[in-house]
Amino acid sequence: MSTLNPEIEELFEEQGAREASAPPLRTLGVEVTAGVGLVLAVLAMTTLFPGGAFAPPVVVGGLVVAYALAALVRFDIGLGFTSPVQLVFVPMWFAVPPAFLPVLVAAGLVLEQLITIAMTKRARHPLRVLSSVPDAWHAVGPALVLGFAGVTEPSFADWPVFAAALGAQVTIDFATLTLRGWADLGITPDLHLRATAWIYAVDVALAPVGLLAAIAMTQTPVAVVCLLPLLGLFAVFARERDERIRQALQLSSAYRGTAILLGDVLEADDQYTGGEHTQGVVSLGLRVGRELGLSAQQLRDLEFGSLLHDIGKLRVSNEIINKPGKLSEAEWALIRRHPVDGQEMLARVGGALEQVGEIVRAHHERVDGGGYPDGLKGDEIPMESRIICACDAYSAMTTNRSYRPAMPRVEAIAELRRCAGEQFDVQVVEALVRVVNETPEAAVPHLRLAV
Repeated sequence: MSTLNPEIEELFEEQGAREASAPPLRTLGVEVTAGVGLVLAVLAMTTLFPGGAFAPPVVVGGLVVAYALAALVRFDIGLGFTSPVQLVFVPMWFAVPPAFLPVLVAAGLVLEQLITIAMTKRARHPLRVLSSVPDAWHAVGPALVLGFAGVTEPSFADWPVFAAALGAQVTIDFATLTLRGWADLGITPDLHLRATAWIYAVDVALAPVGLLAAIAMTQTPVAVVCLLPLLGLFAVFARERDERIRQALQLSSAYRGTAILLGDVLEADDQYTGGEHTQGVVSLGLRVGRELGLSAQQLRDLEFGSLLHDIGKLRVSNEIINKPGKLSEAEWALIRRHPVDGQEMLARVGGALEQVGEIVRAHHERVDGGGYPDGLKGDEIPMESRIICACDAYSAMTTNRSYRPAMPRVEAIAELRRCAGEQFDVQVVEALVRVVNETPEAAVPHLRLAV
């Protein structure tokens, strides 16, 4: 069982609370704007494509119910969800005039919300039920393509039109959801694409099956019933996926809890090294990581690595760590083992912390190859380790020690730059300098370097 992308994990954790609570004014404004825009689009299409034939009411109603049932089969992701609605959506293309296709979809979405409230434990605030109406924007794409092409019957001969309709569906859906996510939650388009790209792959894969169902319905309208066993199979898969996601969230929480617990153990063993020192390196390191544009996964590994980079010192006696005088060669040898010891301890935990152990092992390496324990050079050293190394050194220089006073910020920066390319990564040093210079001097963490 692997952990989720941290950004997606955060959205997963927030999703349930968002659905059960009243939407904030910002969300309400975004959804009302999207809903009004959809109504205007429908009105415009009634002018562009007047007339058109409706399927018998029982067929139209049956498609709405089938769409709602398909929408109940929900594969959650952090930004929303996907459902096998494409199986029913494609037959809808030919059941009503193009202008009414979004209306049919909106009705199915609202019905799905009502069924969910009545029959499941998934809570919904009433205003969020209405927010499902703008989710029907994806129907505008096929409606426009079919309306302009004048296609009213399903046929493989018109496959280029149907391919264009599917492309329009994906384009409009991605554009509208991206705008809504950005305006409401500040979700960037790149994160939205990474989180939802597979949704569109599912829609594309199911569209041919939906077209087969539409063709069968021209002969026998009740043929849509044949889709129900397939929807039931998808429902089983959805439940299994929900369980895997729940387990992944629990596992991620366990990793974070273990990291914090180990940090607390280190602090209890040596309050200065494990407390002020560790938390300061975490804070400064994460700011440098963001400055360098590290991914969410890298930032989480950096956070854990910063928190646990000295965990190996639990195997070193406090008499050696806190010795006021010069260390002997044997004592230095024990101190220099702490990166290896830290990695071994985290490897026993396993999972995500095993990868963090690689970062801990390398946090005393130098880019010129003169560090320890493995003599790694340059890019052989994980970026997270290079960041911890530089932040650790800056902390040492700007902290009062028993044998010397704290170095002024200007001198510490000059020393970092002097050693850049030898001990420290040049890119990391410049990012650290930018971060430090943006912070009032009194607010910069003054930390003691533990060797």
